[in-house]
Amino acid sequence: MSTDDGADTPAEGSDDLSESGVGDGREKHVRVVTAAGKEFDHDKVFLRHTETEYLICADPDFPPAETTRYRKDDLHRAEITQHHSNCFITTATAGEGPTLESLRGFRADVMAPTRSGRALLRVYETVSPPIAATLARHPDAGPTRAVRRLVDTCGSLADRRDRTGSVGQAALSVVLIALYVVGVVTAAAGHVWLRGREASSPN
Repeated sequence: MSTDDGADTPAEGSDDLSESGVGDGREKHVRVVTAAGKEFDHDKVFLRHTETEYLICADPDFPPAETTRYRKDDLHRAEITQHHSNCFITTATAGEGPTLESLRGFRADVMAPTRSGRALLRVYETVSPPIAATLARHPDAGPTRAVRRLVDTCGSLADRRDRTGSVGQAALSVVLIALYVVGVVTAAAGHVWLRGREASSPN
């Protein structure tokens, strides 16, 4: 059932939504502004997103009767806030939103369950905070734009991976992990270059 404010209220008997779209299973605050200018705040909720919708619910199982659905085409913007995010470089270059959610889902579903994946994540979480801080100070610099393109590509591939069969998922997982490493190396190189520019610039 659709409403004039851009939100959908699921009808009884709707399909299970717990596996729809992409989410990271973490509580967050979501603020949406519809194309009509109406604002809605959802605190301490879970979020999943599909190609066309945001699904918002206080229950991580997303029971249809308790899930609010927003069509992306009907929104002016969506602001997603989550404290203690470990996706430092992604957040600094691409901000909160679907790309971040897609990559968080990939981290949780593919990287975190394996020993090698956890090792990569530990390295990333150790080295990336200062890198992310530098990139965030220079959002329009060439290195930041390059990392943003890589992040956006990874987000798109993560979404595609969720829609493919097991063979395709395995292949895309390898590609994504490789791009993950390339992205961190590119971001680190950009950090060094930008810090050098900062040091040489007059106060």
